[in-house]
Amino acid sequence: MKRVCIVLSVFLMSVFLISVINAEEIGINVDNHYSIDGQVDFVLNLYDLEGGLIKGEISYIILNYYSDIIKEGVVISGENVNFILPENAIQGPWKLSASYNGVETSELFNVGDYKQIEIKLDGDNFILRNIGNVIYDKNILISIGENDETARVFLEVGQVKKIKLTAPEGIYDVKVSDGNEVKDLVFSSVGLTGNVVGLERVMEGNFFQKFPLVNLFLIALVLAVLVIVGLRFFKKPINVRVVNKSKNKSKK
Repeated sequence: MKRVCIVLSVFLMSVFLISVINAEEIGINVDNHYSIDGQVDFVLNLYDLEGGLIKGEISYIILNYYSDIIKEGVVISGENVNFILPENAIQGPWKLSASYNGVETSELFNVGDYKQIEIKLDGDNFILRNIGNVIYDKNILISIGENDETARVFLEVGQVKKIKLTAPEGIYDVKVSDGNEVKDLVFSSVGLTGNVVGLERVMEGNFFQKFPLVNLFLIALVLAVLVIVGLRFFKKPINVRVVNKSKNKSKK
């Protein structure tokens, strides 16, 4: 029995070493057209000298447009990997590099426009955050009970805004849709108060942050005052005493 185990172990080791020695090429199959959810699917295949598929653990690295390492991992040859793009993923060509026992290869895949927002409910406020890599400018449908309300959402990349939900006091089911069935969100048993069903934009920050146009007006007013004061100062007449030399000579 002991001899059988030894023979089996030697055989398995031999098969493994042959696979390692014969590993000639790594094939990368990456989906350049990721879905609306910001997913990139890829498969790494390990080939022997005859072009046959062999099993093995392949190390990989994903780098963004600026060659920053976004993800590192290990996958079994032939297995599908579902990579989720990070928030605000930089547009441009990204690189997928793979290595196995001294054999290395790489492949580029493109990250284009990725329009996506994250929606969370905090009490009676919806918190909207742009996690895509382009400006989000779109209507979203918010259903409060049986009533539908439309909100126009404009968010810069990474920007956050709040929308307050109002309705006669009670418990409601709230549904949010941005026009894509996959993205519909449903929040059950949401306690709301107010006079009518509606949406209110929540303004955060101090007075000047809430009303940036006031800043511009005040700056323009100060500049105007400085200009007026400056003009009056430079236009002020200068009194020069003129000495009548001829009169002085006659006195002498």
